Amino acid sequence: MPLDIAFITASYNTLEWTKQLTDFFSVLDVPFSFSFTVVDNNSFDGSQDFLQSRSNIHYIQSSQNLGYGRAINRGVAATSGKYVCVTNTDVILNRDALLKLWRFMEEHPEVGVCAPRVTYSNGRDQGMIFKHSLLSHYAQWFAKLLAWSAKSKIAHAAAPFRVDGVMGAFFLIRRSSVPQPSLFDEDFFFFYEDSALAHSLKNRGLPCYVVPDASIVHVGGQSTSTAAVSFFYEGKYLYLKKFYGPFHAQAVYLVDRFRILRKYALYSLFALLTSSKRIKSKQRRYQLAWSAPRPKF
Repeated sequence: MPLDIAFITASYNTLEWTKQLTDFFSVLDVPFSFSFTVVDNNSFDGSQDFLQSRSNIHYIQSSQNLGYGRAINRGVAATSGKYVCVTNTDVILNRDALLKLWRFMEEHPEVGVCAPRVTYSNGRDQGMIFKHSLLSHYAQWFAKLLAWSAKSKIAHAAAPFRVDGVMGAFFLIRRSSVPQPSLFDEDFFFFYEDSALAHSLKNRGLPCYVVPDASIVHVGGQSTSTAAVSFFYEGKYLYLKKFYGPFHAQAVYLVDRFRILRKYALYSLFALLTSSKRIKSKQRRYQLAWSAPRPKF
């Protein structure tokens, strides 16, 4: 029988979360057919041994860390199915949310992408809606305003509503809507590959919806390291260059440099006056951001 949904995740040293996700799918009883594929980015935490021991999942092993989008692309290419569901490993899923998303897509063939309400473990809404806005990259206050507006809309929505796009922690896309030659742009290693995808799909006019009565938990931050700061800014300027041009990419870079230096100096001063771990963590973060290699424009 034709497969309905191909669930795909990329793992990198997230053994415990990969186990939980695998256990969830191993007992999932739903009216649609599905497969679960894990693309492992050369983990060294025991994930490879675990994945090899589980015969109920489709396991793809990479010989190197491909990054998030590239790994997901390998999973998409190796699977079939009417829909592709991209999920991080550090999510807590539930049957009810999956059913609602599947039924929504089945009942609305014009929709290309949908996503559930995504929250943190404490129930707070995550910023999971993509909004097409150049100003938000120049002005943090405007970015925060857009994020607040999106979260408020999700919290008060009584029915599915259309958005510019959704971010990559969890979403369902119709396979016929997957861009060619690959779902994610492989120029991105980690961070902003989901923004690039959302922006590309919006430019194509592909309808994207949030289904607010379907809700999942995304813990977040389980596959990051100190190198993640560099990857974040590298991805940001690459995204800006691709969608707004090198002028705006370089201009936002200069705005960011001023902001990062100001924050680094401020937290360095605070670190001299307090032993707070939070302050020292902030200082370290801005130090890494300031030391990040200059991007190519």
